[in-house]
Amino acid sequence: MARNIFLSFHQTDELEASIWKKRFGQYFNEIRSLGLSEFGEDFAEHIESGDSDYVMRKIREDKITGTSCTVVLIGQCTWARRYVDWEIAATLRNFSDSQQGGLIGVQLPRALEHSWSRLPPRLELNLQKVEGKEVGYARFYPPAPSDGTIAQWVEDAVARRDSMNPATGSTSDLMVNSRTCP
Repeated sequence: MARNIFLSFHQTDELEASIWKKRFGQYFNEIRSLGLSEFGEDFAEHIESGDSDYVMRKIREDKITGTSCTVVLIGQCTWARRYVDWEIAATLRNFSDSQQGGLIGVQLPRALEHSWSRLPPRLELNLQKVEGKEVGYARFYPPAPSDGTIAQWVEDAVARRDSMNPATGSTSDLMVNSRTCP
């Protein structure tokens, strides 16, 4: 079953994210992502005002509702971007009009080349291992191979979404400002 997914990434990885969308688009009905210009000035003002409930609701309503899973593309500074934090929180929060989504992190090829693997804290919170076995709500993967493996990773995330809950604290204490990244 082809799914709709939401793609979260740091703006410095926009080119790689665009390539990723083209490369893996065939495995999904739709790949959505957030471009702030799509929401206009009012949306940007609310983001700057710090009205995080409004921002998460708008992200959820306009982009994440109707998707099954959020795929976080991991680059050098993904962990530092507050919008990535908010997109993950919006994915994991239950809203009256939609259930929470599945969650995976996928390292970008350039990040692998440079050994960048620092994860957004909210994603990392949902990764858990017991005796070396992954048991958490989310998973973190190396760059996806060219075959349909990415679709299977999303299916696995949806199965986890349907059978377990995100880690406690997954939707609270939002990042107020982006962090400094080298």
